[in-house]
Amino acid sequence: MRKKSERGEGKLSGLIWLVAFAAAGYAAWNVFPVYFANYSLQDKMIEVARLGRGQNPDEKILELLMKEVRELDLAPYVQRTDIRIATEEHRRRIWVTYQREAVVLPGWTKLFNFNIAVEQPLIF
Repeated sequence: MRKKSERGEGKLSGLIWLVAFAAAGYAAWNVFPVYFANYSLQDKMIEVARLGRGQNPDEKILELLMKEVRELDLAPYVQRTDIRIATEEHRRRIWVTYQREAVVLPGWTKLFNFNIAVEQPLIF
């Protein structure tokens, strides 16, 4: 015999919340690598932007960045022409613009637009 306060409504809402939580976890699992690779590339850009001018011309900086792009599996999204480098007397600027498509949930893909701009003083 059931009490009047027990209606059994919690089971369906609990199942809905479980499905929503699982979908959010799956989406995060798919989107996290996209942002992680972007932030890792940005960190490498900051690192190489500080390298001195004399031993590190723009072409060498471009090669270092392209090596990082390959290591992060961003080669299908970032081409050499997507990276711009401007070295001045005491600073270096690097820009990268690219798009990356990822499956967030089955049947739902999202196009991520990334525009990274770094400006660092040169270390002599």
